[in-house]
Amino acid sequence: MTLHAPIRIGVLALIAALLPAVDNANAASHAEAPVIAEHEPLAVAITIRNPNDRAVRVDRLDSTCSCTTLELRDRFLLPHATTTLDVVIDNHNRSGEIRVGLSIYLTDPDLEPIEATALWTVTPNVAVDVIPAGADSKQRPADIAYRDVYRFVAKERPDELARLNKRIRLFSPPDQQPEGGLRVTGIDYAGTLWRFEHAVQSDGSTLITATARDPATIIADGLREETATVRTNHPRKAAIDLRFIALIAKDAGSMVFDPDGAPGMQFPPPPGE
Repeated sequence: MTLHAPIRIGVLALIAALLPAVDNANAASHAEAPVIAEHEPLAVAITIRNPNDRAVRVDRLDSTCSCTTLELRDRFLLPHATTTLDVVIDNHNRSGEIRVGLSIYLTDPDLEPIEATALWTVTPNVAVDVIPAGADSKQRPADIAYRDVYRFVAKERPDELARLNKRIRLFSPPDQQPEGGLRVTGIDYAGTLWRFEHAVQSDGSTLITATARDPATIIADGLREETATVRTNHPRKAAIDLRFIALIAKDAGSMVFDPDGAPGMQFPPPPGE
């Protein structure tokens, strides 16, 4: 039987859709990717194909996530040959759809790295989100930049501490909730700048509000880096460390403060600390 061109194209498309495992990725999309609880690591084997018309030798492996362990089963590949990349990635403090890029650098500097992708979805034990000003604290932020936040940066003048305000939402999805629902049992904090309050909301999530401990006080300029440890009743996430970085400076309003900026950007600590 001879297939006409449109029919042949349709059959080939159907066959392609049924093929397992795409090269250089563990799944074609998040809809087909594994769903893993936060306390379990991603562990997948990805088929890697050498796209070059010449044999290659692998120099090194790299990932866009520092929590990745990579092991390539073959370091020498013939033209268009395949091998397997074993990938293990920690899911601690992650949630939602995740995409991590993987790079396989070759010894030949004239050849581009072989790029790969790991796709998966993480079900959080406890998700920690920052709630922007004016947003509903009972809703998870739509913008992923506000999700899974464990570091909070602020800059204020020493006479405007009342402006310090962070709202942090903790929640567990139904299949990860401890018996009786997620609860904050306490917050350990040895610093002097912040004050913390927490309350269970009507949707079962907990809202933590961080404000200045004494907003009427004028304090000395300085960079404060402090940690507050949130204690919960979740057996898999009983302690959650939240890092607070606050620049108190007379010129805070006109300063661009990047805690990850150039190493030369140093500020003195507050007196006595």
